[in-house]
Amino acid sequence: MAFSFKYGLLKGISNLLCMMSHRRILSIGRFLGPAIMNRIQKQRNRGIEQIMTGTGMDRPAAEALLTEVYEHIGMSVMEMLWMPRLCAARDHIGDYVKIDHPENIEEAFANGKGIVALTGHVGNWEWLGAGVALHGYNVSAIAKKQRDDAVMQIINDYRAASGEKIFLTGTDGYEMIPAARALRKNYFLGFLSDKDGDKVGVPVVFMNRIFSFPPGPAVFARKFKSPIMPIFITRDKDNTGHTVHAGKPFYYEDTGDERKDMLVNSQKMADLLEDFIKKYPADWLWFQHLFWTEPERVNMYNELTEEERAELLDRLKKRKEAAHAERQ
Repeated sequence: MAFSFKYGLLKGISNLLCMMSHRRILSIGRFLGPAIMNRIQKQRNRGIEQIMTGTGMDRPAAEALLTEVYEHIGMSVMEMLWMPRLCAARDHIGDYVKIDHPENIEEAFANGKGIVALTGHVGNWEWLGAGVALHGYNVSAIAKKQRDDAVMQIINDYRAASGEKIFLTGTDGYEMIPAARALRKNYFLGFLSDKDGDKVGVPVVFMNRIFSFPPGPAVFARKFKSPIMPIFITRDKDNTGHTVHAGKPFYYEDTGDERKDMLVNSQKMADLLEDFIKKYPADWLWFQHLFWTEPERVNMYNELTEEERAELLDRLKKRKEAAHAERQ
């Protein structure tokens, strides 16, 4: 009963929003985002602290940036519920989502081994997958199962309507086999890599901290020889459209030293992610709980040699010094 009621309510709100123009729903979301999110104090404090640590901003600047982030989140939630209208715009999808370098996508797909898509909670990430799929590309992604079944169902309904294939974690295990099949069928396989990798993650320097980077992108790229593509979406300055930034594809550097290769490749991906976020800071989910696994709980961190650990800590020190210098 609870599921049916929640799903029906969300569907009703979605139907109502789909009767409105894109500009109208954006204005609603831009107001509701800060109005609601600023009331969640713990999350707000975390966001401000992570902005200050990651960018070197002072508190007033961090607070101003977080307000922009909340506006973007509010607009993205409205757009997620407006997805049926986006899917109906398949023939003129470029009005809402354009791709800056489609030639990079064509180059990567020419290999025939799919694409490991390196991305994060940047911009409207739901419209990233949907927009690329509606442009006619084969899109799949690894996604975490939501706690609320009604929310999960409506999100998955709209993902499927756009043509995406989603493989969920948090169900009966990691859906390795269908995800691998997607790569073999020359699909994108997307990974939201700005989330804590827990004890099985790879220790990297990210946002001026030691971060447990999720191993998925590196593992799949190594195993299936698939190119890795940094791909993100940002909201255009006038807020009416989005741009998919399809970066230059590259390959997993495989020297035969499995542990070292995981460290090197994961750090490279973390750097690409961080560089993009810092270029478009208002588009990232700064308040998410990223650093809940302490380095000492990460298996690979405990296995580092003295030299490897010293190198990691030196990288962290230099990043912090650079952030401090920018603040002066």
